[in-house]
Amino acid sequence: MKRKLNLLSILLLLGTSVFAQYAYQRKLPDVTQTGWYRFTLPPAMLTRLKPGFADLRIYAAGNDSTEIPYLVRIAADEVMRVPVAAEPFNVSWQGATLYFTVKLNRVEPVNLATLEFEQENYDADVTVEGSNDQKEWFKLHTGRIIALAKAPVSYTYNHVHFPASEYSYLRFAIKNNTALTLKQVNFHQTQTTKGSFSEVSSTPAGKTIDKQSELLAQFNPPVLLSRLSIEAAPNQLFYRHVTIDFLYDSVRTEKGTHYQYRSMYTGVVSSFKQDTIQFTPQVVNKIRVTIQNQDNPPIQVNRILAWSPRVEIITHLQPGAYALKYGNTNAFEPRYDLEHFVKELPDSLPELQVSSELKPAQTPESESTPWFKNKLWMWIALGAIVAILGYFTMRMMREQ
Repeated sequence: MKRKLNLLSILLLLGTSVFAQYAYQRKLPDVTQTGWYRFTLPPAMLTRLKPGFADLRIYAAGNDSTEIPYLVRIAADEVMRVPVAAEPFNVSWQGATLYFTVKLNRVEPVNLATLEFEQENYDADVTVEGSNDQKEWFKLHTGRIIALAKAPVSYTYNHVHFPASEYSYLRFAIKNNTALTLKQVNFHQTQTTKGSFSEVSSTPAGKTIDKQSELLAQFNPPVLLSRLSIEAAPNQLFYRHVTIDFLYDSVRTEKGTHYQYRSMYTGVVSSFKQDTIQFTPQVVNKIRVTIQNQDNPPIQVNRILAWSPRVEIITHLQPGAYALKYGNTNAFEPRYDLEHFVKELPDSLPELQVSSELKPAQTPESESTPWFKNKLWMWIALGAIVAILGYFTMRMMREQ
């Protein structure tokens, strides 16, 4: 039994080695010192990779048996939000305007307040003022907050951003068509570090059928997207449910080409502010935006603005030459211990430049071609391996 299991293992390894073929490769410059390095994946390379970079591998030159672990870092805005303890007092109403005051600790300046009310629907104007003695007040911010809870649309924007200041007191005035009841207010100090993105845009082609607008946007060449914004024509008021899908595949049939889409985002867009929709990074060449109009006129959309994030690879290398290999449809996403040690990595890393894509080696088919490089013999060998595996599997099942 043990000999049969060993034979099965060998055959499985042989079968795996046949399928482990990478169609493309690029080179890294020779490394002269041991250490951590980073390099950016060229945009053209992203279109060759499987989703999630599952088929990307790093190998030392001349050694395709040992993988070099790496970590993928995709550019994104890093928002550090520190909560600040501050309780409202002097809560009062004058007509339909709600007032409350907050005393601040100057050691912890705040620049963000998130408001929650007993009411689920509101459209209110907000004024924020600062003072050191509660006698003389200075205006810091005027804005608008809104909440809409009416099926099928559910939308809330209750964040109030204002400049961080040295005032000891803040006073809020919230004017709605009816007086609001404050349930909770949370204060934060926020700092945002911008990520690295490339901006791309597309003018969508659209149609409206049965109270539903469908916009198609093309990106040529394909790009890796992680966020986009629907730029509507001015002077429109709307709150609409929206779904965003990307073109995954197409199948030709007798009735024409059938396009298959996969979902990227489901939510709401509104004229209240220019929403930036964020989603898991995905390589796309066409997206479909579906807007539910209900009984409203269609939204006039000028363009779809999107952003492609920078993709960095971080790895630890020894002196020598290395190659990136990719383009293997049968490859599975690698699992490296490195993903558990992100915080231990250095902040500043030397950058390597990735070479242009190397052309796949072309082996001419001739009578002198070795049998193990001939595609026909390879398929025959695969068939034999599958047959032998099936035979021994059935024997083992019978013996048990």
